[in-house]
Amino acid sequence: MLRILVVEDDEAIRSQLCFALEKKYDVTEVANAPEAISETDRGAFDVAVVDLGLPPNEQSPVEGLKVIDHLLSVSQCKIIVLTGQSTKECAMSALERGVFDFLVKPVKMEQLFYSIERAELFISTERELQKQGVERIEFQVKIGDGLQKLRELAEKNIILRVLNDTGFNVYQSAKILGVKRESLYYFIKKFNLVRKTDA
Repeated sequence: MLRILVVEDDEAIRSQLCFALEKKYDVTEVANAPEAISETDRGAFDVAVVDLGLPPNEQSPVEGLKVIDHLLSVSQCKIIVLTGQSTKECAMSALERGVFDFLVKPVKMEQLFYSIERAELFISTERELQKQGVERIEFQVKIGDGLQKLRELAEKNIILRVLNDTGFNVYQSAKILGVKRESLYYFIKKFNLVRKTDA
């Protein structure tokens, strides 16, 4: 069953969303950014429905974007933004970070279910590809930056993914990547890659 995190400060909206979603999914609800971050540190979610305007800055997307940044740093969760902040700047900030979908309140439940079903299809397809050894790595790049920048970003993301997967075991990572350990050490230094700690 799909695990969904609902991050919404408006209790009435949150209750409505959870009531509808709980019929089909495993739903966890929170009302603010600290609660959302705490829940994601406790366990992984497949999908997160995130309101951008969270306390104490309900009129700003700052708290919602904080949740999105944290989710994307610790998981491959599909994020659906559900917000009353319909400005182009809010949409751009969220989409640039790699959110899966952006829905503007008031939203019909059919729209939200359609978005979640699309996310579920992506998740199952990505998991099937992972079984075949195919990994999906995303990064943002401006076309005008040229191929050199694009190549370096791809190298950095691939190396960091493998290092994280092996717990920063250089010997094992080098074997997976098909490079010498000396070469991997060079890239670690070049990209200033460091192991994330739990602290």
